[in-house]
Amino acid sequence: MTNQSFREELIQAHLKMRAHLYRIIEGLTQEILLKEISDEASYPHMLSLIWHIGGAETYWFHRAGHDIGPKFQIEKYEDIQKNLHANTEGIRRVVRGCDDDQIQIISPTEDGGPSVAWCVLRTYQHGLYHTAQISKIRHIIEEIPPLRTDEDTWSTGVDAVIEIIKKFSPAPRE
Repeated sequence: MTNQSFREELIQAHLKMRAHLYRIIEGLTQEILLKEISDEASYPHMLSLIWHIGGAETYWFHRAGHDIGPKFQIEKYEDIQKNLHANTEGIRRVVRGCDDDQIQIISPTEDGGPSVAWCVLRTYQHGLYHTAQISKIRHIIEEIPPLRTDEDTWSTGVDAVIEIIKKFSPAPRE
């Protein structure tokens, strides 16, 4: 896999995670998103989990020295997709424009880390994790409209990194 194709694979993985998040939050109102579902001070409702997803993205890319945008904020319901979309555009810009050494997967504990590739993969996994929490909460709260089932964004999102790994795997033995 070339550096250029790996960059595009990273972006596609992020986009598939984001498509799943958008499907999971589709149809939710500000009232439902602010419904207290936990006594946890930092994350008492679904909106705080969405804020946490976006905040982790800006945090990790900032730690890598590649800002994708200002500190992530959600003041009102209308800010969710606009600000998540801004993060996505920032991630695309950074992944496509960073030096080739940043496309190596280097964790924060290694010299030169965290790399851009690590940040994409880390925030991808983190976003899927919290999206799954939001999905489960949807099933618990009774007044929420059912999820759209015409598209399987879960499998597509989860399998995005598996598809990347397959390209690095040795060919199967005959």
